[in-house]
Amino acid sequence: MEQVKRYAFEGEVIEVPLRWDEGAQTYVEDYKSVIENPIYSPSGRPVLLTIEDACPYTDMADDNPDSIDCGSCRHYHQFPGSLLGVCRNEQRRSGVKPKRTKARAKKEDTT
Repeated sequence: MEQVKRYAFEGEVIEVPLRWDEGAQTYVEDYKSVIENPIYSPSGRPVLLTIEDACPYTDMADDNPDSIDCGSCRHYHQFPGSLLGVCRNEQRRSGVKPKRTKARAKKEDTT
């Protein structure tokens, strides 16, 4: 029987697979499994690692040009005690055809 951890998110239950970790002697979230076989909330929102590269539709929470991952985006909701979270951006929702919004500006080196 596959072990899972359940998170409640906006009235939905999201199941994240777990794996046994010999070193920790406990079940831990299986990030490799989530990367290789992406999971979605019941309403089609992607479950992502906080450290994944930000997508072209990102809206960073700050103006720091070093903010390059999902965890820095306003659309990302991280689960407490986890490196996983849900992207709320409608353009990333499964079954929705993405539209390009503003592209992330890259700071040019002028030195």
